[in-house]
Amino acid sequence: MKKYTTLGLIMMLVIISSVNAISSFNNKELYEIKNYEQKSSTFTNTVFVEETTATWCPNCPVAAEALYNIYQSGNHSFYYVALVDDMNTLAKERNLDYCFGIFKIRAFPTVYFDGGYVNKAVGEIDVEQTESAYRSLIEQAEQRTTRKPITMESSVTWNDNAKLSVSLTITNQGNSIYLGKIRSYVTEIESRWIDYLGNPYHFGFLDYALNKVIFLMPGESKTLTGIFDGTSVHGNQTYSNITSDNIMVISTISNFVPHYDVGYKSGIYTQRYFGFYVDQTTASTPI
Repeated sequence: MKKYTTLGLIMMLVIISSVNAISSFNNKELYEIKNYEQKSSTFTNTVFVEETTATWCPNCPVAAEALYNIYQSGNHSFYYVALVDDMNTLAKERNLDYCFGIFKIRAFPTVYFDGGYVNKAVGEIDVEQTESAYRSLIEQAEQRTTRKPITMESSVTWNDNAKLSVSLTITNQGNSIYLGKIRSYVTEIESRWIDYLGNPYHFGFLDYALNKVIFLMPGESKTLTGIFDGTSVHGNQTYSNITSDNIMVISTISNFVPHYDVGYKSGIYTQRYFGFYVDQTTASTPI
């Protein structure tokens, strides 16, 4: 695990000492503004899911189909990304060693909900059973009482030539200072990468448009902007052929306070990790 700086450790202690109980929000609003489809996270139960996977993995298509089925159903407020380990070195880094957390992958697929609040290793024997298992874990994450009162609004501008810019406004609605990590995942809605059965992944992770620490005083709001240039090198490749109608940017903020979790136990696999729970998630697509 990467070492924290002295300042980082001080901030962690400050946050731990100032954490207060909060109430959850239940409002869900959809904003439409010129040139963007913008989804506002004024409610706090939007779940973020990370699907760790590989194209050579025979069990991974079941997990991928189950997640996409749940997403298409619209029955749960969640977004997910596919971290295709063998096709994207940045996805591999996220799988193996988070900047603010460690998920040591022992088996594919492993699916993490809200930054490791709960997780599921491998799929069940079929899509239906896997879907049922994932729905249950999404519902657990939806009902979390540990979320901090953070709201986010995002928008994406398409600048042609495979370039896009992201704007993210984050507000601390609570009475305590907040230190967290912002990640804006640039994904392809229908991925260029194909799973073991020959089907395309969905929401395949390409790179981050934003990937930075943020500090907010009580009641403070900040707006961050980031650029993604598909013609530049991202990890081990470029994405000059991305199209505006196939891009979704999924933004999350995770709390700086770590949680030591014992993950799954499956046969010879046992996982332990530090989870940095996601407090808020939002997503935008350029129109």
